[in-house]
Amino acid sequence: MFTIAESLILLGTDDEKGTSVSSASLGYGLAGSILAELAMMERLSLEDDKVIIIDDTLTEVSYFNSVIEEIKADHKARTVEYWVNHFANNTKAVHDPVYLSLVDKGILKEEDKTYFFFFNTNVYPTVDDRPEQAIRAHVKDIVFNGKAPDPEIALLLSIIKTCDLTAEVFGKKDKKAAEKKLDEIIENNEYGKAVSKAVEDMEAAILTAATTAVMTTTVINN
Repeated sequence: MFTIAESLILLGTDDEKGTSVSSASLGYGLAGSILAELAMMERLSLEDDKVIIIDDTLTEVSYFNSVIEEIKADHKARTVEYWVNHFANNTKAVHDPVYLSLVDKGILKEEDKTYFFFFNTNVYPTVDDRPEQAIRAHVKDIVFNGKAPDPEIALLLSIIKTCDLTAEVFGKKDKKAAEKKLDEIIENNEYGKAVSKAVEDMEAAILTAATTAVMTTTVINN
């Protein structure tokens, strides 16, 4: 069983190089996915457009706990956009722990890589691609074969589109068709009893914040 963030990392990481295929946007999607999943778990909510902790009970996921504790420790109520930007640039709280969780599960391995003789960074090549292939098959089944998505997969599909990972996940040839289907799924998704209206509002705010951050980053980089 994987969190939305772990599924996103598996889909958005080059299997051989162990680096993000879209580093400019993946961080924002990662931050957004964690905030959204905590909203689904009814740990976070929105009040007057500000993120609040409604349940600070520890989870079994280290990076969930880090996010909860950091938001709780901040004495000022802040917006979703603030937290998406904050955690997108916080490798110790979010990025590294998600990768290391997949290392612990035996799916990725951690390697030290040196660039230009003195720049060191960690990379995470794949050692077991079966989970990633299963996730890819599942999302393709939903997008192209009409299988109904659960709330977590619906959110994952939204973030895939937000982070411009459609071609990476569905292939360049099928990108246009996949994006059209993604738009339909996102627009028509019914969460029903699984997710409250408050959580839906939270997720909408998170996706808006992540989209804005990705677009801003893209403009700056170009």
